[in-house]
Amino acid sequence: MRQVVGVLAGALLAVVGAVVLGEYDLQGVTAVVGFPLYGVAVAELTLAIGRRLGLAALAAVAVVVVAGLAWALWISFSHFRNGLEPPTLSWVMVVVAATAAVTWARSGRRRHPAAHRPVPPQEV
Repeated sequence: MRQVVGVLAGALLAVVGAVVLGEYDLQGVTAVVGFPLYGVAVAELTLAIGRRLGLAALAAVAVVVVAGLAWALWISFSHFRNGLEPPTLSWVMVVVAATAAVTWARSGRRRHPAAHRPVPPQEV
């Protein structure tokens, strides 16, 4: 249940992030820097709530990041480029962002405080 709530919170952040990012011209440095950070932010919120994410939750994080950034690109290029297609670099960075999100979420188990609890010594 906790993972589902985490994914839903990540999806909500992805929606808000897509609306905010969509107001900018998403090409070049903005895409190279902003998209992976967006993916990491969504993954971190999902991880903070869901704690340990299974394969389904990791896949959902990737899908949410890709959908959010695709929507942000659609918003951006509708506003700034009058419907022109986003450059290839922007689409490549969408894939990089999804990869960064999944990598971040997978490494979260090692960063999570519960994973670092000392093991009590066993009596012989």
